[in-house]
Amino acid sequence: RFRRGFAGTASELAFSILFERGTMKKFILAALALSAAFTAPASAITVVGTTVGGPVFNRPLTGTPVVELSGVGTAVRYQVTRFTVGTTGSYSFLMTGTNPVNWDTFLGLYANAFNPIAPLTNGIIYNDDFPSIGLSGFNATLTSGVSYFAIATGFENIDFGAYSLAINGPGTITIGGGQGGAVPEPATWAMMLAGFGIVGGVMRRRRHSLLSFA
Repeated sequence: RFRRGFAGTASELAFSILFERGTMKKFILAALALSAAFTAPASAITVVGTTVGGPVFNRPLTGTPVVELSGVGTAVRYQVTRFTVGTTGSYSFLMTGTNPVNWDTFLGLYANAFNPIAPLTNGIIYNDDFPSIGLSGFNATLTSGVSYFAIATGFENIDFGAYSLAINGPGTITIGGGQGGAVPEPATWAMMLAGFGIVGGVMRRRRHSLLSFA
């Protein structure tokens, strides 16, 4: 039964009903579901990170599949972004060097696992100059449910810096953390906070309502 005089969005009304029934467990589950919806935007996501101060490895050469190690990038710094996709299909990747601007980036992709000691194992593709220095990217067919690892690194051992990595495709892209700490851009965090804001707003409305009827 709806409380007379209730004013709010459909989402807030749904949370109010859960409180009316006294089902705190259902409320918590609903809040988590709402939060998940905000943290997993479909089709596109951008992460930001830096390879400055990161670990080093001998990166592979450009190509697909990954079959040979570089003789130039023998100790390049790198950062890993682990992710999954919700729909099988073709996804595009674009890494942009941001600080220094257009530093010589290099981008790789692995499936299932990434081991810097064995950088040829599980490698799908590496590429740079897409189409020019400072931009690295490629297209790759990804499978739903598989863990992927995007490797942001540099062309030579002296190439490192801050970057952004844009991933686009037909399904939801979920960032699962990584070795080095690349994180979703501020816009993604804003959507997460918006979800929690709705929860907080409903709780405040509920408290005011109880005081009014006391």
